[in-house]
Amino acid sequence: MKRKNIIISFFVIWILAIVFSYYVLLKPNVVNIAYMSDKKYLPYIMTSMYSLIKNKEKTSHYKIYVLAKDFDEEDVNKLKKLENEDVTITVKDIKEKDLNYTNLGRFKSYKMAMQKIFISSHLEDIDKILYIDGDTLIQKDLTRLYNEDVSSVYLAATKDGLMYQFPYHITEVELEWRGFYFNTGVMLLNLNKIRQDDIVSQAIDYFHSHSEVFGDQDVFNVVVKDKVKSLSYNYNLNSTFFEEKDAEFLSEFYGEKVYNTAKENYDNATILHFAGHKPWTEWYTHTYLKPLWYEYYNELTANYNINF
Repeated sequence: MKRKNIIISFFVIWILAIVFSYYVLLKPNVVNIAYMSDKKYLPYIMTSMYSLIKNKEKTSHYKIYVLAKDFDEEDVNKLKKLENEDVTITVKDIKEKDLNYTNLGRFKSYKMAMQKIFISSHLEDIDKILYIDGDTLIQKDLTRLYNEDVSSVYLAATKDGLMYQFPYHITEVELEWRGFYFNTGVMLLNLNKIRQDDIVSQAIDYFHSHSEVFGDQDVFNVVVKDKVKSLSYNYNLNSTFFEEKDAEFLSEFYGEKVYNTAKENYDNATILHFAGHKPWTEWYTHTYLKPLWYEYYNELTANYNINF
């Protein structure tokens, strides 16, 4: 009888060890990711998506949601080619919400970007997501970024160099008190809290009551107030900032160590963001970053037999 109990106990421990291994050691890290695009931007978001898939860890499972405007069946099929056992892609057809875009003034090119404020409405069954602009390259796994704690804030984002480039703008939007103006190209969003506090309505009200709004970036920065968490520059590295200022200045600005050369920062960044001139344009002539972007683009089109 004693021996039988020992065998049963051993068997139970063995089963528990298997369950523990699956849920703690083997179960993939799920990362929810969102992109937003109209039809003309498809090649660029797909290049970004290809880079994040290529550079993910095997233990990570990416659930990618593409909020798409004017995509046809062929466009969706192209996106679906990137799926694999660790990556699922859901394309959600969205219609532009009714906004008074005349308030964008000289920033009229930000029209599509304004739809970012409705992400929580488009993805109503998801509580947390990592939003990424399409003009990016992802060079490392995103699990660590996704696991940043945003439970008490609306979002986490990286400080924007606009603060030192155009300090008067920070005064215009009355954010001197916070001392932090963030870039909306990469945002870890607490969608549940955004919905609970009806941030979307506040964003619409702000946009419609202000002129010459600097796109969705002004809107997000103002309406989240102090409910925002600062992320490392490494998660949203705008290439132009590291060509304008030296490491000493940027280290002080970001409050963390910055590499001495621009290339070191590019190579070590988790996410490169081409927030200024785009690498696929003929007037962008950066001798390192342009070929890097085309390396991913060419691999994407060749490996998946995709033509744009």
